[in-house]
Amino acid sequence: MSQFKQIEIEEATGKTQELYTAIIKTFGGVPNLFKMLGDTPNILEAVLLLNSSTTSDGGLTSKDVEQIALTVSSINACNYCVATHVAVGSQFKIPEEELMNNIKGISDTPKMSAILNFTKEVVLNKGKADPNTVTNLKKNGIENSTILEILTVIGLYTFLNYLNHLTQPVLDFPEVKYQPITQ
Repeated sequence: MSQFKQIEIEEATGKTQELYTAIIKTFGGVPNLFKMLGDTPNILEAVLLLNSSTTSDGGLTSKDVEQIALTVSSINACNYCVATHVAVGSQFKIPEEELMNNIKGISDTPKMSAILNFTKEVVLNKGKADPNTVTNLKKNGIENSTILEILTVIGLYTFLNYLNHLTQPVLDFPEVKYQPITQ
């Protein structure tokens, strides 16, 4: 049982209410993990801003972010986030087989494979990446600015995975069975 309280939509006031309204327009509702940030609208706003900035005028698409988030969430054994990103990834028309591969940190496409290899290495090695892994990203057309965007996505979803572990929101997406990445 969580020691943290979800701030429900009908309980939200002030800035939290404004943010929930924006979230509903984007997601069709407010995911329970976001409700765990209802008492800290400044943090919720920062999460939303950081999330939207990773795909605005950068080198990553929304699909890319979902695929990276799946690998990060698998490594961090975050069942809530894996379920969320499978559901959202499906909405972006990412094939189910690709989503299941992304949970394992793999992809059939060379570019995404390079991105997920980098992601796994960074998360498993606490931010460190072999120069050859970075070279492989660049061989797949990924520029330095996009590498920093990938690092931003890793940081954001690591925070959200940790938030889930600490606050234990009720799962409001279909559960996904998987084996977390350990190496």
